[in-house]
Amino acid sequence: MQEKYLNYLTHSLKEYGEDQQVNKYVDLFPELDSRLVKFAEGILLWNKKSLINLDNPDDVSRIRIMLRVLDETPGFDFFDNVFNEADPDTVCEIIGISSVSPMGQSGTIEYDFSVEKIKNYDDAYSYLEAVSWCIVISEESFKAYTANGNRFYFCSNSDWRDIPCVPGIGFPKDAYGYSLIAVEVTPDHQISSITSRWNTCGEESEHFISEQELRTILGEENYKKLFV
Repeated sequence: MQEKYLNYLTHSLKEYGEDQQVNKYVDLFPELDSRLVKFAEGILLWNKKSLINLDNPDDVSRIRIMLRVLDETPGFDFFDNVFNEADPDTVCEIIGISSVSPMGQSGTIEYDFSVEKIKNYDDAYSYLEAVSWCIVISEESFKAYTANGNRFYFCSNSDWRDIPCVPGIGFPKDAYGYSLIAVEVTPDHQISSITSRWNTCGEESEHFISEQELRTILGEENYKKLFV
């Protein structure tokens, strides 16, 4: 664990006399080795109030899912270090995820995509209730991203409006992540970024999935629409 995050975690737990539990938190929540360490105190308080049980694998799994979603959505900034004193169910409701575990979900996703070119901010804004992408939330961001001539296409899977915001097997490459994808294309027809509905790109590049995978799931005709 990086020293700066370990020090923050230790300090947070020490305030409650729980600094001897540092190793347990590190083992249970590897996500805390990041900016998500901010929520360590909130998790500790939930446990002390018996709102969760850190010895219950289902509760641990649920919190780990919650942390990953918070990291990928505006919820990270919305909540303070004690989750605004909300309980786990309320946090799940606010960030739009089900309280159920995703373990039973099927990993099979059927693809039937359509592609829409986003010609202006009004087009992007029409998706405001569906995603947290910067170009949707803010006209200033939209203008900043497109000032260099880059253009965007939103690729929607057939029943994307009905896909619940629930992390599934392979998160963020799950049914929700694939249900709506933003593709950014440069003026010279190069793909600049591919972003999932979870608002995630890849860890090693600006791509949620590879260009070849995008081509496969869209189909040849839809893929060509990105370069017209």
